Amino acid sequence: MWIQPKEQLLPSAFWIAEMHSRYFVLQKRRGHGESRGFGSMLVGTYDSVMNTKPAPYRILHQTPSSEVSYEIAIGITQSEIVKDWEWLQANLFKVLDEMENEDEVTNFTICKIQSLYTQNNQDDTGESAEFKVMKSKFRQIFKMPEEERVVNSYSATYVKNKIPRQGQLYISLNHVCFYSYMLGQEIKRIIRFAELEDISRNANTIYLKTTNNMTYNFTMLFNASEAHSLIEQLNKMAIQQLIHDPDSPVVDHDTSNFARLGTKTSKKPVLLRDLTARQKSEEFRIYFRLPQSEIIDGKIKANIWTPYSKRFNSGFIYLSPNFFCFRSDVKDLVSVVIPMKTIKSVEKKDDGQQRFENQIVIITSENVPFMFAHIVDRDVLISKITDLLARIHVPVSRERAKYDISWSKQTALMNTFKTQFSAEIIQKQEEKMVRWEAHFRDFGRGIGMFRTTDVINLIVEGIPDKLRQEIWLIFSGAIHDKEMNPGLYEDLVEKAACIKNCFAHDEIDRDLPRSLPEHPAFQSTDGIGALRRVLQAYALRNPQVGYCQAMNIVSSVFLLFCDEENAFWMLASLCENLLPDYYKDKVVGAQIDQGVLNELVETHMSDLHGHLEQLGVIKMISISWFLTIFMSVISYESSLHILDCFFYEGAKIIFMISLQIIEWNRDKLLHCQDDGEAMLVLQNYLEGIYNPEYQVPPTTDKRKQERKVQTQTVQTLIHEAYTKFGEEITQQRIEELRNKHRRLTMRQFDIDNEKTIVKAYVQNPYFSRSELHMLLTIIREEKHALKSLQQQQQKAQCPLSEMPQLVPQSPNRAIQDAGASGGRYEAYSVNYEVFHTLFTELTPWRKCVSVDIGEKLFRLTDKKGTGFLDFGQLINALGLVCSTKNMEKLKLLFVLHLPPLLSKAEIERSRRPRPRTKDDAEEAFEAEDFFDNDASESMEALPSPSDHNFDADDFALISATQHLHNLAGISGNTFMDLSRTPNLSLNSNTSSLAQRSSTFYVDLPASAALQGTATSTDAGRDEDGLQGELRQQGRYESIDTFSDISDLGAVAVAEVGVGASSADRNADQMLLNVETISNFSQISDLVAATRLERADSNATDSRSLGSLGYLLDQPDEGASSSQHSIPHMRKENFQLLWRSIVEIMGLVQDEEMQRAYENLLELGNSNIKKEPSLESFTQLNMGSDEIIFCQQPDSNGNPTTPAAEPVGTTRLFVALEEELRQASGKTRTTTTSSGDSSSSSTNISESWHISISQFIATVLTVNSIVRGFQTPIQISEQIEQLQKKRRKCLSTNY
Repeated sequence: MWIQPKEQLLPSAFWIAEMHSRYFVLQKRRGHGESRGFGSMLVGTYDSVMNTKPAPYRILHQTPSSEVSYEIAIGITQSEIVKDWEWLQANLFKVLDEMENEDEVTNFTICKIQSLYTQNNQDDTGESAEFKVMKSKFRQIFKMPEEERVVNSYSATYVKNKIPRQGQLYISLNHVCFYSYMLGQEIKRIIRFAELEDISRNANTIYLKTTNNMTYNFTMLFNASEAHSLIEQLNKMAIQQLIHDPDSPVVDHDTSNFARLGTKTSKKPVLLRDLTARQKSEEFRIYFRLPQSEIIDGKIKANIWTPYSKRFNSGFIYLSPNFFCFRSDVKDLVSVVIPMKTIKSVEKKDDGQQRFENQIVIITSENVPFMFAHIVDRDVLISKITDLLARIHVPVSRERAKYDISWSKQTALMNTFKTQFSAEIIQKQEEKMVRWEAHFRDFGRGIGMFRTTDVINLIVEGIPDKLRQEIWLIFSGAIHDKEMNPGLYEDLVEKAACIKNCFAHDEIDRDLPRSLPEHPAFQSTDGIGALRRVLQAYALRNPQVGYCQAMNIVSSVFLLFCDEENAFWMLASLCENLLPDYYKDKVVGAQIDQGVLNELVETHMSDLHGHLEQLGVIKMISISWFLTIFMSVISYESSLHILDCFFYEGAKIIFMISLQIIEWNRDKLLHCQDDGEAMLVLQNYLEGIYNPEYQVPPTTDKRKQERKVQTQTVQTLIHEAYTKFGEEITQQRIEELRNKHRRLTMRQFDIDNEKTIVKAYVQNPYFSRSELHMLLTIIREEKHALKSLQQQQQKAQCPLSEMPQLVPQSPNRAIQDAGASGGRYEAYSVNYEVFHTLFTELTPWRKCVSVDIGEKLFRLTDKKGTGFLDFGQLINALGLVCSTKNMEKLKLLFVLHLPPLLSKAEIERSRRPRPRTKDDAEEAFEAEDFFDNDASESMEALPSPSDHNFDADDFALISATQHLHNLAGISGNTFMDLSRTPNLSLNSNTSSLAQRSSTFYVDLPASAALQGTATSTDAGRDEDGLQGELRQQGRYESIDTFSDISDLGAVAVAEVGVGASSADRNADQMLLNVETISNFSQISDLVAATRLERADSNATDSRSLGSLGYLLDQPDEGASSSQHSIPHMRKENFQLLWRSIVEIMGLVQDEEMQRAYENLLELGNSNIKKEPSLESFTQLNMGSDEIIFCQQPDSNGNPTTPAAEPVGTTRLFVALEEELRQASGKTRTTTTSSGDSSSSSTNISESWHISISQFIATVLTVNSIVRGFQTPIQISEQIEQLQKKRRKCLSTNY
């Protein structure tokens, strides 16, 4: 890339010339792309220590007689710099050779390069060439994707093993990274912001601590404060992202939102400037109570004229797209908020040679003048205001859909349900009104009023009932949201009324009677109806929050003094701005502020803090105090006074009041022996707080009358709180503590979840308690890393709907919201990618490369086909592989190499044979293409583990089934497409699985059949003939969400009815009735069982993962079971199995292993039997009297006589047999003699098989295999190594 020409006075030995010309030279940095020799080590160390950050390539311009050269281009890659060299060669070499004066050559070259630099950077991002080089190095060193944008880098020293390492500290949106190269040794460290537990700074050293107790110290000579603030800000963004959307943990930053009208030139990176603007905008919104969409555009030094004091006060003017604000330099002296839409004119005012110059006067729509003087860059300010006014958009109420809902807005309930105050209380209200009216005359009224300490004093004294709505709306900022969204509340109310079966609505209806029940307004339909509409409308506006307990209490107070719509916007401002994250799942915001209060108590009352911490009192009191702003613990008339202060001060008043209450009860709390006693002390004190200036009629509840003992006035409480803690507790201090405890709270959530899960699985036979904790930690880290990578690589811009929508909540979410264990377990379920990473990194079977054992084990374990394994399944899978149970491990390895886990397509792929026919070639090509893809992509295309994955040679069985349907006269639309395997995508959500259902028919035991017939007599009258016939046969329709009837089918074939007295009953249980076959897995199981288990007990195939998955549930069970029989293994599968064993043993095969392999081959040869012919296929379905001559016992001496079949079914198989015989006859006529021999050898190979008992008995005689499989694997050590690899930026390619 072209750069501004830079002078180079001395030639550097750190560069190597690559290309020469008369006036130019292309150089490469020594050591770049070369082996690390001594020279390159010195150069790399120099660059790391001196923080030079040069580009790997550069082009210099120099003249023969001059000692000065100019750097005119740099390149990150060789191709990039060669492109610039070729441009010089084509456009300048010839021109410069014609010039005679070297000064003319230099001047012409510099001017040309400057022109190229300006031209190429017109539409650029504004990043300097040095920053682009630094960004490229960051991605190359740490292998970061393009989406991970670097913010800035700083020269820093990292101490490792008491040895300082000078290097570069890179800060990106989601990571803190460090790189150092000194004398041939590289150090890489990568830390996610989301895993930081503590961030602190002492002088020039930044201390970082992660959730896995790793500490990092970085010392910087310059910009330590800036780096620390940046880390704090990005960590806050990362934790907030986890709170708001745990499934999308990557922090993103939209630079377009922070574009300013008049940007100043700055050498800081663009993203760093944007993040600084983001931080300032957040502080700007919090201070002036502005909407979340407001972005600060700039601030200008100025003085404001205050008519009430008749003087100018210095401060700053702040501009945003919709507001003109002023804040004085002296804290709380004066501030002003002027909406842009109310500005009528902006005029210059010049008073000549006076002390106040550069004045402007702003006139609002209410003809209120605001005068400013001593404005720096007055013309720039007026230009900015003009541009903002031209862009202003005043929202208007638009046409909305009309719904058939009859309702009207409820006015303030205090006007309808008037409280009968005493004459003294009424007089005090009138005196307050007089003081407020006088204040309005002097300081203005409405949004544009002068906000001074006088208004704070008035609020502390108390707001009159008539003014509460106005004052609350202004100082909470709710008035701005209401004006920016006209008509939204009506639309939300009517849409919410049309939503049926909504869990949030059910919760709201349940809490309505408990919302300020002592007030008569909420004992009537008007008050209850208005409260219901407000809460339902907000649940629709903010589906992430929906409804949370305590929202009903604060909303009911809003409705007493505000109109219904104003109460809605007050609630929105409370939940979204004043108390963020308070009313989300797990009340995260309240728990964060609970930690803040705990630290404030430790700071101001250190002697009491230890005692309260031991009793656990703060955790018990803070939630109820914070969520309802003391309304649930202090009397209604007293809490109103605190609420008045809350809308002006924000959360600050909550901490001040809490500290004051605790301090007043210090002595009593110190003498408490348990938490119950301490809670009783605080409860009695809070119930006694009263408001002498706002006494409502006495309650009729005798219990409250008896226990109410007045302790303190609320006016004294607020005054003392301001006096003792008002100066020490600032908004900045609260935000700093919130950032700290936001990290600690989220970490505590993880710790609590881990404790609950470990407690549930501590009895597992494989891992100890500490190992379970480590396993949960690595699962959380790997899931976070995978989600981050997926979110960065798959950024899909989802269009947001103009109107908010509410997704109906299911009861399942209710259970999770209530803190049930289901949500905890789901947080640690793993998908295929995470499981495969853990399997590869933690288990000894990662050495197996011929067969993807991890993929097979995942499919075997995921029985329900959800694409996820819960923690218990993960323990069984990894625990068995890492255990010392050699027999169970050998049995598992045997099962993992059986069909359908190890398909013929994979066997053929390992052999790479030449396909025999055209059809086989196409199938082999498709299978090869499928399995050659990335593992994660292949898993998405794999069928559900509960469905059946058939091999390429199973086409005959598919054809047979389809032909059976045709012979039976059954329409193809009635059944599922048999040639298509059900597909389960790992990215599909649970709801899609729940919607996928299939109908099939299952044989039931005779007792169940009879019972079902007896209980379904009435229903059977309306069913068709087919279902009636099924009932007579003992078959019933079943609905299953996973289409898995493999186990049921096996039981239906194997079980014999208890108490059966006739051969017909046994025959019915073995019935293969084509009219009832609606799932390919059923016919495959039944045909396979009838053909193989009855004709030859040495089964060599398994069509169902469900029939194999029991192994992980019963790892201690023997090799064979009466209910679950492991199929025998064919030769192709056995060869891959033995190859896997050799790879697991480290590719070392001794003589004993070779002898065992040969013995197993001989055993397989001895098991070869003639394959069942087409005649046997028919004979299996004929009556016993027709096949007596074919009865032959199996290898165990058991009879193989099949059950009798009805004549109709037999005819179908006879017809199928005839067609298959004709098809096979045609094939024989077209094959060559060599093909016959090949087919014969294939049949022999397919007849070869060994049993699980033969395999295990033979392998256990090999000492090396026994020792290898008995060697225990310490999973804690493997996890520590994996975490170390992650810290060293050795990432896994998912």
